[in-house]
Amino acid sequence: MNRKRSWTRTKRAALGSGALLIVFSAVVLFAYNTFQDNVGTLQAPQPVVPLWTNLPVTWLLNPATPSNDVSTTGCSSSASTCIQQSLAAGFTTWTSALVQGQSLTDISVQYDPTLSSKTAPDVSDCQNVMGFSDAASDFSTGTIAFTELGTVTRPTGTTGSFQYACSGGANKICNLASCIADADIEFNPNETFYTTTVPSGTAFNLQSVATHEEGHLLGMDHSGIGHTIMFPFGDTVAAGQQLSLSSDDAIGISFLYPCTPTSVTGNCTANFSSATGEISGTVSLNSTGTFGAHVVAIDTATGNVVMDGLTAPDGTYTLVGVPPGNYHILVLPLAPDDNSGIVSLGDFSGWECGYGDPNCNSIPQNPTNYTGKYF
Repeated sequence: MNRKRSWTRTKRAALGSGALLIVFSAVVLFAYNTFQDNVGTLQAPQPVVPLWTNLPVTWLLNPATPSNDVSTTGCSSSASTCIQQSLAAGFTTWTSALVQGQSLTDISVQYDPTLSSKTAPDVSDCQNVMGFSDAASDFSTGTIAFTELGTVTRPTGTTGSFQYACSGGANKICNLASCIADADIEFNPNETFYTTTVPSGTAFNLQSVATHEEGHLLGMDHSGIGHTIMFPFGDTVAAGQQLSLSSDDAIGISFLYPCTPTSVTGNCTANFSSATGEISGTVSLNSTGTFGAHVVAIDTATGNVVMDGLTAPDGTYTLVGVPPGNYHILVLPLAPDDNSGIVSLGDFSGWECGYGDPNCNSIPQNPTNYTGKYF
């Protein structure tokens, strides 16, 4: 078994837009959990989750395809086509998300061969490139692949849409308080991937890894549920090669890009808000709210774990997008660090400060107000 972690990271970049300086913040939102209600890129107490403002989201495969770290045995097309098909299948997994048989998301994705290719991630050019040619030294120990994400946030004191400039000269419009502007995905050249569906036991299924990273590209956070696409660990054995969304994954993407009465894209079959509900409560210990407790909703009829979340600093939680049914709520402690258990607080956020580092003094001591780097 080859179990590795540290799927994702980001960097910072900045670029100008006329008289406005729009900062491409290093913010990665990992599979949906209740942290997503508390973390964003705007200053506290009004955090906002960055999203893609224009659909479909476009992407390109870097034509510098790998020579020896991706096996395309069993695929009748060229290596680049086989790889592109695996990456596209991952996106289709997200756009086809179903919650109890209903399509509740209008997210759409499209391959765009007109985008320019890059040999290394560039989160300031507003082009979403996926590739295998990034330097091996760019990958920290145990990293299978990473997503480098750039976001833009409405300048303080302004309202409505705003314009920002990409490094290539193109001007873009953000119609939200905070938008994802660029996302690049790179796969570790020191690892081996394969495009067939036959588990090799020694290599990573490319579609499985890509689907996880593409979840980050679309704005998803990590999940603490082991059988989800967005679980923060990868594996080379069959059990670790997830190709289908769990309910937690499907609820997450539907929460970010919900079908509404006015949805005109995608394959919406129901309104997200009317087809799902919420479960909320408070986790406390010795009458004090417990921060960072792992809250899991279990369907009483099937015994299946449906979704999870984390408690806010005051111990409260709200699970948004819960399908109709009856649920048991299981509360679990997280490991104090990555060396002491399977899932720790750091797996749910890459905060160098804020959630992951209570001793950070360079920014306000508030987890809703942070931009920085992720690993």
